Amino acid sequence: MRNGRGRRLLAVTAAVAALAAGAGSARAPAADDAETFKAAYEAGQAARKAAAKAGFEWRDTKKMLRRAKKLAGKGEYGQAIKLANQAKHQGEQAVVQAREQERAWKAAVVQ
Repeated sequence: MRNGRGRRLLAVTAAVAALAAGAGSARAPAADDAETFKAAYEAGQAARKAAAKAGFEWRDTKKMLRRAKKLAGKGEYGQAIKLANQAKHQGEQAVVQAREQERAWKAAVVQ
């Protein structure tokens, strides 16, 4: 491999190997995204259910989770994860609102 042709062949072989390795890792993020979405979706559902149990589920939370599931089904994991996280935040804030209202009504009652 002292000649130029051998070096070029070696360079081409190395480039093909690098591309093949890159192609194999290109599939990993999709699997990671699916797992990340699944975790975000489950957290969003849990927060929504907690808000519903408290009687303060917000109007759009369930819609956001449905939309997130549809987006994930299309492979649009970035947007789906974002929506699931927003739904989780809404659920958590609804629970906070429920606690605040539980205390606030007492202050409004004439004693």
